[in-house]
Amino acid sequence: MRVDDLLAVIEATADPGRAASWDRSGVQIAGTAERCDKLAVALDPSPDLARQALAWGAQVILTHHPVSLAPRLPDRLDDHHRLLTLVLSRGAWLYAAHTSLDTVVDGPPAWLADAFALVGRRILEPAGRIPHLAVRWRAASPPSGRAALAGLNGVSVMLLGNDLLEAVFPRRLTARVLAMVAAACPDARELSRLSLDEPAEAYGYGLVGDLPAPLPLDALLARLADLLPRRFFLLAGSAPETVSRLAYCPGSGADMAGRAFAAGAEVYLTGDLKYHQALAVPPGRCVVDVGHFSLEEVMMRRFAESLAAELGPDGPAVRYFPGNDPFSAHVPGGALPRRTE
Repeated sequence: MRVDDLLAVIEATADPGRAASWDRSGVQIAGTAERCDKLAVALDPSPDLARQALAWGAQVILTHHPVSLAPRLPDRLDDHHRLLTLVLSRGAWLYAAHTSLDTVVDGPPAWLADAFALVGRRILEPAGRIPHLAVRWRAASPPSGRAALAGLNGVSVMLLGNDLLEAVFPRRLTARVLAMVAAACPDARELSRLSLDEPAEAYGYGLVGDLPAPLPLDALLARLADLLPRRFFLLAGSAPETVSRLAYCPGSGADMAGRAFAAGAEVYLTGDLKYHQALAVPPGRCVVDVGHFSLEEVMMRRFAESLAAELGPDGPAVRYFPGNDPFSAHVPGGALPRRTE
């Protein structure tokens, strides 16, 4: 597969246009390889990850975290220098889907909401809206095209006449919709393409939603320990007996706790909670710090799985390279075990 085509598949989910202004999502290291038959996916762009991925034969490495948030020269022998040396010497590509992925709240970041079957989901910190597209075709056989498109989530298909077909869909699905129409209706001729004010696809950071039934906090924490590659958590605030509404933000989202509680969440899950943030947790509310690593590690593994399914058997092989939580817990008498994936 051409590298340009692979990056387009990645960006169909992690649109760089959604990235924060301070972020550096996108190509981190441009390679000389024109084709890719092995895609390595991981959380952090470390030299050790690069060595493993390149030894496997990857031409493209996809990570969540960027190499750096500010451009810098390789002016000293450190991990930055070693990473550049490893990747550049093999002509490989390094790409980061950072906040461009964090804001896709109906994609990989929604994995925890799916695991807890949260209903009535809302974005904690909206960042923008992207208008849907309405595209019309004239085709001799629109019913078959309609049937093919009906299986795509988020796509509305209507027959406007005997030979007119209209589809309304999020912009990120444009390439997929056009390809499916071309395959299902070879004689289809596009007539118009219109950007709509409504509907529009909202994007942003974090999610809040209701559990199907109230859950005791101990049960919620036990479930988290099963889901996450960390078995210990830090709690701040008051531990509620039961949890009905849950909010979370992967990575370093402790500054969004106020939004979570204003949205009615009893418990907010995130990482990198600081002392004064912990002091500010209001009565009757609880922040659970599961670590910066945990939620994002699972998110990137899910992203790798979805890319593998989308690329299919004829596309590049996709392999996820697990990371390591840099933190561990210690109690008198020994260390608490950490799960490894």
